[in-house]
Amino acid sequence: MAQEILESNASHPPCIGGLQLYRKVDITEDMVSQAVLRDLSSKCCCQTPRAEDLIIDELSQMPLYRYRLESFIETRQHEKIFKPYSGQKLDGPERGSSPLLWDILVQTPEMFHDGMKKMPLPHSSELKGCHKCQGRGRCKCTRCGGSGQFRCRCSSVSRQKSRNKRCHACSGSGRKRCSKCSGRGRKVCPACKGEGRLIHYEQLTVTWRTLRSECISSPPVPELSLPVGLLHKVTGDVIVKDSDVTVGPLTGFVDNPELVISSQRLIQEHRSACGPSSHILRQHQTVELIPVAHAQYEYRGRSLSSHVYGRELRVHTQRHPPSLTCGCTIM
Repeated sequence: MAQEILESNASHPPCIGGLQLYRKVDITEDMVSQAVLRDLSSKCCCQTPRAEDLIIDELSQMPLYRYRLESFIETRQHEKIFKPYSGQKLDGPERGSSPLLWDILVQTPEMFHDGMKKMPLPHSSELKGCHKCQGRGRCKCTRCGGSGQFRCRCSSVSRQKSRNKRCHACSGSGRKRCSKCSGRGRKVCPACKGEGRLIHYEQLTVTWRTLRSECISSPPVPELSLPVGLLHKVTGDVIVKDSDVTVGPLTGFVDNPELVISSQRLIQEHRSACGPSSHILRQHQTVELIPVAHAQYEYRGRSLSSHVYGRELRVHTQRHPPSLTCGCTIM
């Protein structure tokens, strides 16, 4: 499927041949003023910031690209296990040879929703006697060693408070009946649950997981950059959407070749993450344009600067002067 170029705003200039230019995702001065005043208000509970106290001197637009890649991966593994035999029908080698793992039909869940499914490998069942109890259905009690009794605590010299006092737990015999095996010395075999026989078979385990990666382009003005971690928490305008069994690297973006290289790298990393036991069922890649503006402004006679970013218009200021806040701490 070809990469789909999306128009998220009618005022944006069109894309030609997949070529992406910085669109007009301007954050206006009014937006910056409202966002900065809201941020100042959240840091002070005593003084209400006023719009007339804030004068914007310079506003720089520097939108950034965010590339995201999702790969829905299916992994198949098998292991030998056993369970008690209780008379059920066997699906053994006499019914045919076991198919290859990837030849088995398995119902795939909804794409990009993780899950797991376990099922017996066809024609792999075999009936054997229980190795733990030697087919008897019962085995020696591990607590009493098969005697049905064990030493009472009263027989310890350190616990004898008075030799003339008879122990109520063992009636003075010095030995108690084992409660784990009810004094029989043997208990139901935990492996075969008393059946004496086990079904050995190959179990197929199918897991589905979504591998997600993303990267954000470098700012056009490095000295005005803001922490990249902040951009992971905001949204932008989706301008490219591509979904297929496997997607190819981005095309175009001559204004930002770094983004093309990042898409190539992440696609290769996702392919490398799949070994012989895993397959990629579906991939989905998107490109968002995150609006970012750097504002230099005056507020109450002080020169300040802040970043306003994302469609949520969040504000990042490295540090407000103490005189701009009341010094209170909001818990």
